[in-house]
Amino acid sequence: MRESMRSLKSKLFIVGIGPGSRELRTIRAEEAIKAADFVVGYGPYLNLIRDLLPGKEVVSSGMGKEVERVRAAVDLLEKGSVALVSSGDPNVYGMAGLGLELAPDPGITEIVPGVTSFTAAACRATLAFRESVAVISLSNLLTPWQEIEGRLRTAAELGMPVALYNPRSKRRDWQLIRALDLFGERDILVARNVSRVDEDIVWTTSRTLMNDEALRERIDMTTLLILCGKGVFRGEPHVGVKPPQKTPQRIGLVQDSCVNVVGIGPGDRKLLTREAERMLRASGKIFGAERYLDEIGDLSPGEKVAQPGPWTERMAARFGEARAVVEGGGNSAVLTGGDPSVFSSAWRVFEMARGICPTCCAPGVSAFSSVAARAGAPLVNDFALLSKPNDSVAQLTESGFGVVIYNVKGVEISNLLREVDSERPCVLARDVTRDGEEVIVLNAADLLGAKPGGFRFTLLIASAHSYIREGKIIARRGYESKYRY
Repeated sequence: MRESMRSLKSKLFIVGIGPGSRELRTIRAEEAIKAADFVVGYGPYLNLIRDLLPGKEVVSSGMGKEVERVRAAVDLLEKGSVALVSSGDPNVYGMAGLGLELAPDPGITEIVPGVTSFTAAACRATLAFRESVAVISLSNLLTPWQEIEGRLRTAAELGMPVALYNPRSKRRDWQLIRALDLFGERDILVARNVSRVDEDIVWTTSRTLMNDEALRERIDMTTLLILCGKGVFRGEPHVGVKPPQKTPQRIGLVQDSCVNVVGIGPGDRKLLTREAERMLRASGKIFGAERYLDEIGDLSPGEKVAQPGPWTERMAARFGEARAVVEGGGNSAVLTGGDPSVFSSAWRVFEMARGICPTCCAPGVSAFSSVAARAGAPLVNDFALLSKPNDSVAQLTESGFGVVIYNVKGVEISNLLREVDSERPCVLARDVTRDGEEVIVLNAADLLGAKPGGFRFTLLIASAHSYIREGKIIARRGYESKYRY
């Protein structure tokens, strides 16, 4: 593409707008869209951000036109900055990979992470992943079914909870039955149109779903399923909700006089959601770690409290005081870093609140999302999250998963990467979006050779079909098999 003087100043923002609600957009997402001269996206997603579009030149296209959308966005860089929008998070089956792949220069591109649907649904249902979670798309439009089924089998063998995206469409219904059959009997959260006007979230079981054709008919491409597995904690979205029964149980939200569990994202204030802001401003007392309280700063007038002591005692003290505020008719907030549903202490609050005190949960941008965004587009295919290093890494990567491992020590990296393809791109990160941020992008062999020291790292092993271009990881989703570009 010919570069003009204007294009040298132009920027390509690949923006995650969250699952749908204005409340679940981040401040940075709104800033990026407002800063762009042009906004490009899938029509229904552009409808979700109509309030941000006045004064913009908008390019809309339909389903299956992903390559055309990205080409249009790249061409418009000649004239000004462009926001290419994705629903949810652009690294979760979004536009990050294709956008970086076709961009003339990854250096002019910013990936803006967003709240993804599976964490938003988990927060709505006060469901928490304590050990692991696998994220798999059942769509075989771009990925051969054999690869998808291989990952389903791996996750099933490991007993992992699984978030299933694209579970069913009008032309594609057998894949869901096959997946349910592979996993056997499990409790399932069915979440349709998460955070949108017609949100519909219910609990059911795999047996019920297999046998109830009418229930399956309600599942479409705006639906995701969360299959429970090892390490999942399920709280109560409000007092009176019961465990899964033969009839699906609808999930609701408590909005007043409750303990708000608030995900504040990775640390950057601009990655807070509007819902998190609202909850914090409405809370008379806010509890959390010192650094979390410092990060929200003067956002809320409420009293900020950080109890000392061991973790279990600290959490009990926080909940006790938060509950007292609610019993007095007010709102309180307990902060978590990242997203409450992913490897946070939120489940302890849900556990203590069970049957006693109503809770509300605000999702946040997860640590894996912020690390992926800094590194480029390493997770646009199926991926798995692990709360700590374990022996499943080689099995997961061999199946083609991207893998994100939290709480890694430098001395553990050699064992974790020992059986990983030496050319697989990796990211080693710490304190992303905070002061002292460290992000290293190397292939597995070079990262092993670097012998990094230290602790509290996040290690990200990119999903299959990935490569490094100018310091950024690009994972190909399979568009090259459908289009020539």
